[in-house]
Amino acid sequence: MRIRRSGRFENELNTIIDYIAKDKKSAAKAFNRGLQLAIETLLDHPHRGRPTEDGGRELIYRSYTIPYVIDGEDIVMMGIFNQNEWSGEEE
Repeated sequence: MRIRRSGRFENELNTIIDYIAKDKKSAAKAFNRGLQLAIETLLDHPHRGRPTEDGGRELIYRSYTIPYVIDGEDIVMMGIFNQNEWSGEEE
């Protein structure tokens, strides 16, 4: 299996990292490192995240939800959001 990150995931993650870095750069780096480690655990346990009604799954990291889908040998990170700030609609 391999991890793929959608453009939306990358954009949303960059926004979160930039926001955290405004207050403390080391905290932003630590958040990103921890998140990447959490995502990598999906390589061994792709069904670790909770199932969603649409057939996808959600990984929870701190107060953030990372929707993902398993597509054959790919685990695709679709986005990242805090609470109800994210909509499944593409912009």
